[in-house]
This record gives sequence, C-alpha cells and structure tokens, in this order.
Amino acid sequence: MDILLIFLLVFSCTPFILWGDNWKKTAIGQIPLVVGAWFTFYQHMTAGIGTGEMLLWGIFFANIVYGHIAFTIVLLEMRKTVKQKQLLKKSIELSK
Repeated sequence: MDILLIFLLVFSCTPFILWGDNWKKTAIGQIPLVVGAWFTFYQHMTAGIGTGEMLLWGIFFANIVYGHIAFTIVLLEMRKTVKQKQLLKKSIELSK
C-alpha cells in the first residue's frame, strides 16, 4: 500500500506542474482522476472495496497510467528546454 500512496502523492502534483508548463487541457483532464484516486484510497483504507466497486480501482489505475503519461510530457518538456538553453549558450559563446 505504501507504493500506491507514493503514486498518489506524485501524481497529485502533476496537474500543477503541467499547468505551469502550459499543458492546461492535460492538467484539467487529470484532476477528476486524481480526485477519484484519492477517494478510492480513502474508501480502501476505511471500509474496504467490495467486488461490486471495481470501477474505483479502474479510476485509480487510470490515474496511474495518465500520471505516467503526464510525467513523461513534463520530462520531455524539461529536456527540450535544457537543450534550447545549451544551444543558446553555445551560440552566444561562438558570437564572441
């Protein structure tokens, strides 16, 4: 259960990171999944989840998949920004 809590904490932050990187539609799309995942976690910890409530686990795992995709987007954007800064730095050094 510890790893699921870690996933929840990390993927609860990704909408904020995506919003800051101007991926507003992706951030808004993940918010319902984050809320549903926290509800699933709360339900599991307090009352347990029966076999009829498998939709909750589906929402939880959809959040994990969507969070991985969003986190990959963030990492690719960071990589792109770093490369642009390196190219800009090299061009400034060459112009001197």
